[in-house]
Amino acid sequence: MDIILHQAGPACSVTLQGALDIYAAAEVRNRLAELIAQHPLVELQLAAVDEIDASGVQILLAAKQQASNLEHSLKLSGHSPAVIDALELCGLLAYFGDPVVEFGHTTSPKEHA
Repeated sequence: MDIILHQAGPACSVTLQGALDIYAAAEVRNRLAELIAQHPLVELQLAAVDEIDASGVQILLAAKQQASNLEHSLKLSGHSPAVIDALELCGLLAYFGDPVVEFGHTTSPKEHA
C-alpha cells in the first residue's frame, strides 16, 4: 500500500494505492490517525485501491470516528469498484455520506442504499 500526501494549508489529500488489507492495516491506520489529528480536513482518494478486506473497512470506520471525535472532517472520494463493493456489502456506503462516482455517474449515497 502506497500512501501519497498532498497538503494545501490546513487540508490534506491522501491517495491510497494498492491493497487496503490486513497486511497494510497497521501502517495505514497509524498514518491516517496522525494526519487526522494534524489536519481539520482530510480527503482520502480511493480510486487506486484495488483490493479491500474487512480490516480495510475497519480502518475507514476508525478514521471516520476519530475525525468526528476531534470535530474534524474525513471525506472519501474517487471510490474504486473494490471500495464500493466492500462498503455496499457491509451496508456502509451511506454511513460515510460522501458522493460516489460510479461508471462516470455521480450519485448520492442514498441512491446506493
